[in-house]
Amino acid sequence: MAVVVFGFMSGTLAMAESIDAAAGSPKNQVIVQSMPAELASSVLSDGLDYVPAMPYGSLCPQWYDLAMQYFPPSEWDTIDFLLDRESRCDLMAFNPKDTNGKPSYSLFQINAFWCTPSKHYEQGFLQQHGVLTTCEELFDAPTQFKAARAIYVEGLVRHGMGWRSWGSYPETR
Repeated sequence: MAVVVFGFMSGTLAMAESIDAAAGSPKNQVIVQSMPAELASSVLSDGLDYVPAMPYGSLCPQWYDLAMQYFPPSEWDTIDFLLDRESRCDLMAFNPKDTNGKPSYSLFQINAFWCTPSKHYEQGFLQQHGVLTTCEELFDAPTQFKAARAIYVEGLVRHGMGWRSWGSYPETR
């Protein structure tokens, strides 16, 4: 009986070691076979190769999957940093009086400015964008991420910086 171990390395399929169990002695054999790029891509997309879903060392890993529904993976490091800084990853975090005197809610500590009527938004910014009807809905995780996404996009459109409302990223670090 032989045990064969395969490894996937840089588009090359390599047979690392074959052990001849009957003889009781290992025979080191390395056979390298090139693999076309399209086959390598199909191996990756078929799930035969394991790619971690979340970057190692995340501070708020419990929110990664939900974040990826609203933001590209390239934004995860910033999101992870902000969630930890703003709320220590706590969905129920609440600051009754932020620097502008209004409360801030949940993971991203979204300020009530965004969900109350103002001279700029008669119903409130998040209400006008169909994200929520009351600020208390920010304690719902998907609503919190939808709201953060809407504020992020507003920052990109108006100022060219999506994270501007949380500080002048990258200066937020």
